[in-house]
Amino acid sequence: MITIFLLSAGTNACYHIAKTLKAKFQNDFKIVGADINELYLIPTYHFLDKFYKVPYTNDPKYYDAIIDICRKEKVNYLLPSFDADQKLFYPENEDLQKLGVISFGTSEQTLGIYSDKVRMYDFLAGKGFILPKRYEIQDIKDDKEYFIKPITGVGSIGAKKAFGKEIKILENSQNYIIQEICSEPEYTLECFTYMGKFSAICRERIAAKAGVCVKARVFKNPELEEITQKFIQAVKTPYYFNLQFMKNEQNQYVITDVNLRTAGGMSLSYAAGWDEVSALANIMLNKSAEKIFASLPQDLPEQYVVRAYTDIVTKVERPIVAFDWDGTLLDSRKRHKIVMDFVLNKFGINIDTSDLVEFKRQGKNNIDFLISKGIDERLAKEIQGEWIKNIEKPEFLEADKLYPDAVELLEEYSKDNDLILVTARSNAELVKQQINKSNVAQYFKDIFVVPSGQTASDEKAKILKAQNAVLMVGDTASDAQAAKKAGLSFKFYENGFHSGLIVKEVYNG
Repeated sequence: MITIFLLSAGTNACYHIAKTLKAKFQNDFKIVGADINELYLIPTYHFLDKFYKVPYTNDPKYYDAIIDICRKEKVNYLLPSFDADQKLFYPENEDLQKLGVISFGTSEQTLGIYSDKVRMYDFLAGKGFILPKRYEIQDIKDDKEYFIKPITGVGSIGAKKAFGKEIKILENSQNYIIQEICSEPEYTLECFTYMGKFSAICRERIAAKAGVCVKARVFKNPELEEITQKFIQAVKTPYYFNLQFMKNEQNQYVITDVNLRTAGGMSLSYAAGWDEVSALANIMLNKSAEKIFASLPQDLPEQYVVRAYTDIVTKVERPIVAFDWDGTLLDSRKRHKIVMDFVLNKFGINIDTSDLVEFKRQGKNNIDFLISKGIDERLAKEIQGEWIKNIEKPEFLEADKLYPDAVELLEEYSKDNDLILVTARSNAELVKQQINKSNVAQYFKDIFVVPSGQTASDEKAKILKAQNAVLMVGDTASDAQAAKKAGLSFKFYENGFHSGLIVKEVYNG
């Protein structure tokens, strides 16, 4: 099965891509998605096999997050939806190449001119393409109307008509490209090219909402296709891209925008019978060029297509069940003894520790145990200090194992509930690494780590209240106390660090 990774998975384009792949290639593709929103806030919800919430594109952590997902999910193909992603995850990206990930993004070579609209304008003008007349701010007239758009803008965001006097007083006016106003309608030529072959479909924009076409005339336009074939000779494009056209004062078609990515209105073309998602899927499946272009017919009749919005239930709120980690899902009893033996050896002390865990199950601690073995209280406290320093070291954490029934327990509870993990540890990062390594992170909606110590039950209770949990599953008096303080039910896991008698006394007392 091929793994495809959709960036900005909540976009209209990604929704259409994922939906089409699931409908036509369900057994061929695993679809991984990433977005800044929660999974239940994106329409692609039902079509993703795996989802990751990631930082914003401009966050320094974003790049590493995407690379880590590629590594973890063994991604074969990556599809950048937005131009910001294109600039990071282009096909020549060495990190992607090392992982064997093929990007459907724009080539590094082309990004040099695609990085802003002025560079692309100058490049195309130099190649003889007809473009809207462009003005410098010192040449515009106060009482004349112009069309302006951000030099590094996305789609139609920030694009508008404005009089010269309005443009001159704009803050950061130097960040806009100023052009003549072209006449409507606007045309989007959706294009697909592979191995020297080319197919396109034209959409005349009849109506738009939020900059995305919602009513269109879909037809073949040989004149625009001829211009675009010349564009392909001049610019190295991805397999899919779209050009936007209008007409200037001389009634000539001019290129008004270049989008080397999927189109937000691509589902309109699909409804008319032009299916570039299937073409892309067949490239990934190593099909012949004939098979690839079979879904992009050249003889489609002229059609009118309207977009009807639909309502999607992505999430029904379910009860929240909280789990503890150490002693409840993870058997860390062995580690407690190993660390105690290690510390005692450093102190040159040789005593039997085989009953350490059972001793502590009665509600007592390490110091109590050491005193019971005849060790002076002052020395016992010193040993305890060393034990605390070592108990969460990575080399000792290796001794921990999931309880045999842990996964079965999580499977059972996750059928009807959302699960969170609430545990006490000194090093939050290490416990999260341990959870990921144990392959159970996917069961938890959220993971919360509070500091170990006397305030642990209070901190856990705050989280349980904030999350509206209905049940806590744990193994210690601290877990029971947290559940009691938060006013929720408690289920005791009997193979952990405290006996049932101790826990029940705390919860019921």
